[in-house]
Amino acid sequence: MPSVKTVSNTFQDFIQYVAIRSIKLILVLLVHSCISEELIAQTGNDTSTTTIAQQALEKGKDFITRSNRDTVLAEKAEEKFLPFEGRIIRSIHVETVGFEFSIYGEEKPIVQKIGHLANKLHTNTREKTIQQHLFVKPNQRLNPYKLGDNERYLRDQNFILESRIIVTPVLDTDSVDLTVVTRDIFSIGGSLGGSFPAAPLLKVYDANVDGRAQGFEFDLLFDVDRSPKTGIAVAYSKSSILGSFADLLIYYTQINSGLSMGEEEEFATGFSLERPLVSPYSRLAGGAGWSHNWSKNVNSRPDSLFMDYKYNVLNLWGGYNFGADKAVQDRSRKFLALRVFDGYFIDQPEQENALDKSRYYNSQGILAEFTMYEQDFFKTQYVYGFGRTEDIPSGYNLSATAGMTKTSGYERPYGDINLNYKAAFTGGSFYEVLINAAGYLRNGLEDVVIQTGGTFYSQAFSLGRYKIRNSGTLLYTQLFNRLTNDWLTIRGNTIPGLRVEEVDATQRISLGFESSLFTPWSLIGFRIAPFSSFYWAKLKCSTCGDKYQNFTGISLGMRIRNENLVFGTMEIKGTFIPTDDDGQSKFAFSFRKNLRFRKSDIFVTAPNLINYN
Repeated sequence: MPSVKTVSNTFQDFIQYVAIRSIKLILVLLVHSCISEELIAQTGNDTSTTTIAQQALEKGKDFITRSNRDTVLAEKAEEKFLPFEGRIIRSIHVETVGFEFSIYGEEKPIVQKIGHLANKLHTNTREKTIQQHLFVKPNQRLNPYKLGDNERYLRDQNFILESRIIVTPVLDTDSVDLTVVTRDIFSIGGSLGGSFPAAPLLKVYDANVDGRAQGFEFDLLFDVDRSPKTGIAVAYSKSSILGSFADLLIYYTQINSGLSMGEEEEFATGFSLERPLVSPYSRLAGGAGWSHNWSKNVNSRPDSLFMDYKYNVLNLWGGYNFGADKAVQDRSRKFLALRVFDGYFIDQPEQENALDKSRYYNSQGILAEFTMYEQDFFKTQYVYGFGRTEDIPSGYNLSATAGMTKTSGYERPYGDINLNYKAAFTGGSFYEVLINAAGYLRNGLEDVVIQTGGTFYSQAFSLGRYKIRNSGTLLYTQLFNRLTNDWLTIRGNTIPGLRVEEVDATQRISLGFESSLFTPWSLIGFRIAPFSSFYWAKLKCSTCGDKYQNFTGISLGMRIRNENLVFGTMEIKGTFIPTDDDGQSKFAFSFRKNLRFRKSDIFVTAPNLINYN
């Protein structure tokens, strides 16, 4: 048993230990308080890195969530950044928002639970990955138009739903801090399609593996009438490799899902590397692509009918953007590009009738294109998306193309001129006008195409929690001195459910109207938008008994989409056609899935031959 003296000494030692620790703790707190006050005095109240990021995150969430407000978003891309033009960027922070946060505000409990589960299954885009998609760096001067371009570029990535850049001024300095706030899309998805029950097609994919902007897709087809019965396709993609803004795609397919020039089922393997002009302040754009393609007799057709062929396709292009260093407010630029393409048939079909078709000839060419353009963007909603922010272009693009081509066995100079003008109004309506003309030179002008038209979108009208947007499109196309060009046709993109291809038509006029109702209805995060459409088209065929042929269509349907998922829009549509190409009335029903509607344009594209069908 310890003595009283021993216990007393132990108690004194304990008291002394507690006193010393308490004094040290008080001194640490005093020192920490002094340091904090000094930092606040230097940088202004509540401007520590943590506070800045947190305040910017809350502000970014407020910008992202707009459905609970009365008006539809309609503002210029650079508008919020203009007050900070010319300031020095001190630092850039990246903040991500989880799936429990919705662009629609407060969601139902079941949707919130699904969001929490999605957070456990999904890896958010990594900070380094976001940094590789940024145009701006610390110690640069703030360019409001460049920041607007960068927000749009981030939103255009198929793994990001929404992005906002928040500018926080540093008090008593000419510096600012940037916070990039992003909200991912749940990148893991799949679909079951094909034909049931004989030929189902299973797709599984992840558009953002490990949060590193890399995608992987695997497709499996099982077809009882096919030999072999199974076919696969795999693809790998990577966005902005090492921060270069160059996108890589590598693929292999056994199910005719790659570039296809012939009529048979084709196997293919290939790659593409594409660097778009992401901003008028960038200098270079270009790309390279190659594919090897071959027909495969998976349907066990007789040798006399099966067309056996192989071909390679090579595509190279590059361009330089003049004026990248112009004054911040001046967005007008000039762009010069050169493209070389070569579609070479290693083995051609043996059937004589096949060689009469232009698709089985080698296709080669070199094209140079000069473009003058000026393009801005404004942010709105309820155009193609179901409440997400959409970027609408406004400006002009005037280009002239010239080169030598060898197509359908004819070697000829080629030239075209293209004018595209877009305008947007502060109320939220916008329109687009295009005029294109192209032709070849051999025995005079040959295969001349003239195309003009336009599209108008009304502003999105709010009726309580409902939104209505209307649109109309008019397009006119004319062929002159046709030699190898395809005749004008009517397909599903003109009037759904109607195909008119056996007519030697040289003139086509088409008209379409659509009215879409965006509803607040939601089923486990899936939003619904009913729509109605009217279509009219006329073909002129000089060799036909009926020189002018008119067709109409009336459609009712709905589109369904979950903006949280990488899976695209689903569309169910029924179309009544009073008179088809056989003079009969018909009703066409269609179901399309994984549709990807994007209105946001890039500034320039690779030189190309005119596409009119």
